[in-house]
Amino acid sequence: MTIDALTATGGTGTTPAPSNQLQGSKDEFLKLFMAQLQNQDPLDPKNGADMVAQLAQFSSVEQATETNQHLADLVAAQSSTSSASLSSLVGRDCNASASDFKLDRPGSVPPLQLDSTSPMKGATVVITDDSGKEIRRIPVPAGATTATIAWDGKTSSGATAPAGNYHVAVDAGTSNATITSQWHGRVDAVELTPDGPRLRMGGLLLPPAAITTIGAESPITTIANAGVHV
Repeated sequence: MTIDALTATGGTGTTPAPSNQLQGSKDEFLKLFMAQLQNQDPLDPKNGADMVAQLAQFSSVEQATETNQHLADLVAAQSSTSSASLSSLVGRDCNASASDFKLDRPGSVPPLQLDSTSPMKGATVVITDDSGKEIRRIPVPAGATTATIAWDGKTSSGATAPAGNYHVAVDAGTSNATITSQWHGRVDAVELTPDGPRLRMGGLLLPPAAITTIGAESPITTIANAGVHV
């Protein structure tokens, strides 16, 4: 007698959805293994070597699952340690390469420092949104090899740029200079986002890899208590 594989699970006539992930538990495997022993053909019983092979295969899968869990725990621990180490940057004046960035607090943008291999002429700072649309073009003073450009966080129409992802680039203009751009500001906090840890510099959220220079700790103005203490 042949048992229909579709009705052996309860007569529903449906097959479970395929999955690339391991499912079930150790107890479920043992239940299935016992059911296999109890319902085997007495005239053609399972070979002992086959059963040992099944047990060995299950043991290997179980060990692999535990190894994956241990690796996941190790990665989580390393990520936590890495995030904690970034706290040493908080309060320091840093430079960060300017390219793709996230504007999290509109209207609060650190200055942009430009360095050129030769005097700049007709250069402009171009800011585009996530779709590549230009939202602002800021002219760079001619004749200098260094410049500090302040973006007020507004578009060319005068509206405040909304929070989101942006890109900044420098158009060299009529000169053949190679111009590099960097954000310069104080790291205010380390924020743990779904995309990984990010450093807050004013209204920007920057990846740690963007940091190029770590300066001294920025002084914070405090008001001392002038009272008499006993």
